[in-house]
Amino acid sequence: MQGRLNKELADLSSNPPENCTVTIVDNDISRWRVDIMGPVGTPYEGGHFVLTLTLPQQYPFKPPEAQFTTKIYHPNVLKDSGEICKDMYQTGWGPVKNIRWIIELIMSFLINPAPEHSVEADISRQMIDDYAGYVATARQWVNQYAR
Repeated sequence: MQGRLNKELADLSSNPPENCTVTIVDNDISRWRVDIMGPVGTPYEGGHFVLTLTLPQQYPFKPPEAQFTTKIYHPNVLKDSGEICKDMYQTGWGPVKNIRWIIELIMSFLINPAPEHSVEADISRQMIDDYAGYVATARQWVNQYAR
């Protein structure tokens, strides 16, 4: 696992996904920090979000746990813990997938939330029934927690 993770880290450091930087936490190759700038044209624009990936010993056969440490108002992220809906990245996981894949997936749902994979029913409902209200609240959270 160590060799693969070092290779993935080197790749992500030299060629990071757009609007992201990736580092390891406390020299622990099983704990990764991803700094994400909120995508332009979304309610998260201008925000700085920190995502933690914790890799199990069985990686790449089991996926990392993904959790925002920055509070974010999003239907696919638990408000209290920052945990991301596991169905979004664990379904279909296999050793051909990697950390870049997870980061790009998370970036894609910042651009296009998936209410069908909601872990916050109230946010999902608001997004569908009152999109302007959802956007206003998400931006308020960006201003309050992600600056």
